[in-house]
Amino acid sequence: MTPTLDFAALILAGGRSSRLGGTPKALLSNGQTTLLHQALESARQATATVVVGPSTLPVPAKVLLTREDPPFSGPAAGISAGLDALASAHLHPQWVMLLAVDMPGCAPAVQTLLNAVSRASSATQGFMGVSAGIQQPLAGIYRYQPLQEVFSQDTANQSVRKFLNQLSPLPCELPDHSTADVDTWDAARELGFTRPTTPTTD
Repeated sequence: MTPTLDFAALILAGGRSSRLGGTPKALLSNGQTTLLHQALESARQATATVVVGPSTLPVPAKVLLTREDPPFSGPAAGISAGLDALASAHLHPQWVMLLAVDMPGCAPAVQTLLNAVSRASSATQGFMGVSAGIQQPLAGIYRYQPLQEVFSQDTANQSVRKFLNQLSPLPCELPDHSTADVDTWDAARELGFTRPTTPTTD
């Protein structure tokens, strides 16, 4: 059992979903749950959670909701906005976990990252997920302070790796399929999330 860790979950849900014809990924459902709810549930151990996406996304009252500025300016800008939201709420966790909203099977990846952090040395500034030999910058966990520092630069339409690589994160091998994402309708069908839903208030 992983000891309780002080970490915030930063869930990125602000993309255009262009390969899905503009259908918002976060609200795609498998008939029982949405991708957004699945991501929130996977990160339920977090001491704080911030979702970066449209203001219409239905999130629990305790979850912060913010938007990258300008909208659709990329995940690096989304990370910057999420970190700003944490700071504005006077939340300063030790670690921040970055998660894309479109990985419905990410729960094992979350646990693997938390296990890595529990064994991290004081010199380690973060872990970037690796799945099937491919780096997963939006499935990683990083120390809050240095992460905030590198994302305080101009982030609009910039590469996420450009900033994360400044932290020299250690690779963290993630379980197979835990980062499979809903990026196209074929992937949505394969993962079972094919039903668009509309925002509702809790």
